[in-house]
Amino acid sequence: MPSTPIKSCNKYVLSYKDSSNNTHQLGFYARDAYDCLMLAREFNSHVHEHPGSVIRIQQKS
Repeated sequence: MPSTPIKSCNKYVLSYKDSSNNTHQLGFYARDAYDCLMLAREFNSHVHEHPGSVIRIQQKS
């Protein structure tokens, strides 16, 4: 992913459930929800191995 100035990014919160059905949240600055998912997969091993565990990606203001 090419580097993007943070000014052109928005804050996103990604929620996912682990194998014990506990909900976790990760925050990222990304261009869009897809980039947020790609960052989460890169930096979180559970999301990388279980992309179907993501239950929400929400843009924050």
